[in-house]
Amino acid sequence: MKKLYYLAGLMVAATACTTAPKTTVSIHMEGERVNEIPITLNTKDSIYSVSLDSTNSATLQLATNLQADYATLQLGRMHLPLYIEPGKNFDIDINTKGRKITPIFKGEGAATNSYLNGDIAKDNTPALELDEKAFIEALANKEAQLVGNLEKENFDAAFVKIEKKKIHYSLYSYISTYVAYHPYYGKQPDYKPSDELYNTLKSSVSEEPELIHIQEYKSAVIGYIEVMSRRSKASNSLELLKNQLDIIQNDFKAPEIADFTVDYFVKAYVGRNGIDKLSEFSTIYDNKVTDPKKKADFKALCEKWAKVAKGQPSIDFKYLDINGKEVSLKDLSGKYVYIDCWATWCGPCRGELPHLQKLEHQYKNKNIHFVSISCDQNKADWEKMVKEEKLGGIQLHNGGDRAFMDFYMIKGIPRFILLDREGKIIQANATRPSNPETAKTFDALEGI
Repeated sequence: MKKLYYLAGLMVAATACTTAPKTTVSIHMEGERVNEIPITLNTKDSIYSVSLDSTNSATLQLATNLQADYATLQLGRMHLPLYIEPGKNFDIDINTKGRKITPIFKGEGAATNSYLNGDIAKDNTPALELDEKAFIEALANKEAQLVGNLEKENFDAAFVKIEKKKIHYSLYSYISTYVAYHPYYGKQPDYKPSDELYNTLKSSVSEEPELIHIQEYKSAVIGYIEVMSRRSKASNSLELLKNQLDIIQNDFKAPEIADFTVDYFVKAYVGRNGIDKLSEFSTIYDNKVTDPKKKADFKALCEKWAKVAKGQPSIDFKYLDINGKEVSLKDLSGKYVYIDCWATWCGPCRGELPHLQKLEHQYKNKNIHFVSISCDQNKADWEKMVKEEKLGGIQLHNGGDRAFMDFYMIKGIPRFILLDREGKIIQANATRPSNPETAKTFDALEGI
């Protein structure tokens, strides 16, 4: 677990006697309201929080047991990649004017950090419209180019070694992006990865637990699991999760990697689907994830989903319909309620509309309400579309109120919810109208 250090203004040297080299990072900022920007330095093992003094400056004295490694200087929503070495002090001058920050480094550690924040280290990944062969070749060529640029610099051998790995994984993590988006950009809607691409991915991602704290390596491992797990078809998200856990079990033996990946994929599944199937993978999670913070966060996530489990009462809402009439969930009691959380700007939401209209027609005289709750910030856009498209069901606008969406932990739309005749939850994350299972679920409802 990372240690947390709080610093205000100029940090003085520790009085304890030590032979370890002192390592300091000094920061000076220019710009409007810089004192309002929270500043943290994240190393592999520690988090340092700092406040600027009256001259908009601060000096961080780092732990004496510091090891050479990457770090991140977080400035509000902005961040700077750093490489910190014991005994190599450096200064950072930062101007926050405009949206782009351009740091200037001075001191012993300036050269490596200028490199990390310069254009020469940018990866400029290959275009997604390339065919597979050209894409793979482009990755190899780009890696050779970036490594060549790196080797021209007179950097410490240890930095060169780890930076080569970071370059490699930053590029080959892009394969998962290619698989996901090439059908669109390459205008090949039926595209399927070839054996060559799978083999390239398999040979490019190695088990290196000592790198698991580096974001580029994390991304590469996650991308590898995502692509490989879809090689075997999964009919639903639970089957996909099982594929992902199988890949982790078979291809990554190091406990550090298992701790990270199992936590990542299980949390992603629960975040989207809830805890109804928790028993099917909870044992794997308990055995593979050992980090106390990860476990605590997962427990908190499950507790949130327990509030929206089957049989729990739904939160109420009171929203205006297209005619300006207030409608609440309580007003709809006595019938089942199928809720669509959507927005006019959401492409997948609009793609579900024809299927939703089909369901509305199919169950027109049945014991079920179809309710669409728009989260459009621009109410006029919603009104225009509802009227022009002659959308059916009960059309509501949430008016910027997020209570209902927060209760159901809605992070993305469309999201569908099915409630019983008493306003209790049947499915907090129901299947979409386009899914044939939705009609089967409706037909199985008692008294529909």
